[in-house]
Amino acid sequence: MTDQRHTKEQILDIAENFLRDRGYNGFSYKDISISLGIRNASVHYHFPTKTDLGVAIIRRAIGRFESWAQSLESRGLGHSEKLDELCLRFKTFVDHEQQVCLGGALQTDFKTIPDEMQKETREFVSSMLGWLEGLLKDGRKQGVFKFPGKTRDQALLMAAGLQGAVQLVRATTPSSFDSIMRQMKLLVYR
Repeated sequence: MTDQRHTKEQILDIAENFLRDRGYNGFSYKDISISLGIRNASVHYHFPTKTDLGVAIIRRAIGRFESWAQSLESRGLGHSEKLDELCLRFKTFVDHEQQVCLGGALQTDFKTIPDEMQKETREFVSSMLGWLEGLLKDGRKQGVFKFPGKTRDQALLMAAGLQGAVQLVRATTPSSFDSIMRQMKLLVYR
């Protein structure tokens, strides 16, 4: 049973890596089986369809994000430190072979992914945006952040900026990410 659970996690890891690197339509079960040195049937055993696999990847990512957000609370970080941690989270994609974040990859392929994955993608994005909006709202209330307009609009701008920065790095240089983050922070620390 442990070996099957381990294989299932490996399949999820490899598939998520492909998804962030190539997009949902850029890999197949054959790519996964070759990477793991297993048969296609083994991948199908754990995830009968690619939709099942995609949904599992997104649900796992939602859980990771929620655990990450909770860990920031348990560490007692302030608003600006939490924002820095979010930026660092996105920077890991830049540092990892210039891959895009999962949300960005799914949103790029949104019109071509199955309905079930679209639903999960919306939940994933909503979770992240809700957390960011709450952070900005609380930080603004406490005088840490000062930005014009509605908190929701600022959260949308920052999320788009983070995802866009990760993608822009692919065609520019990794230092572009740092430049964009500095500019984004200037917008909230006026």
